[in-house]
Amino acid sequence: MSAENVEIARQGYEAFNRGDIDALLDLCAADIEWHDRGIFDTQPVLGKDALRAFFELVMDPWDDVRREPEEMIDLGGDQVLAMIRMTAHGKGSGIEVDVRLADVATIRDEKLAHWIGYPGRGQALRAVELAE
Repeated sequence: MSAENVEIARQGYEAFNRGDIDALLDLCAADIEWHDRGIFDTQPVLGKDALRAFFELVMDPWDDVRREPEEMIDLGGDQVLAMIRMTAHGKGSGIEVDVRLADVATIRDEKLAHWIGYPGRGQALRAVELAE
């Protein structure tokens, strides 16, 4: 199932980068738990409706937000680690964001069940109890 899990995570990034939140939410379990500790350091967001509202809120001040996977690693079982490059441009401010982050996705029944973003590879690996 691991290659399939990597593919599901990849499809999530593709949908996000197209701005197709409906397609991203279609890949999510009804009880998705989404937690961003990388950029926004948010409280966990639970469920598809809350996740849609979260995306609308945090994406509003930005243009062309992208989370491009540079490396995707099957962690075994049901988890995938993605090393990503996030870029964005502030709508009013013109601020440019270009950072490297790490995401860990948990796939359950072919759906994204849990996603957490970390500020870097080391934090993500420690969270899943793997040494860097």
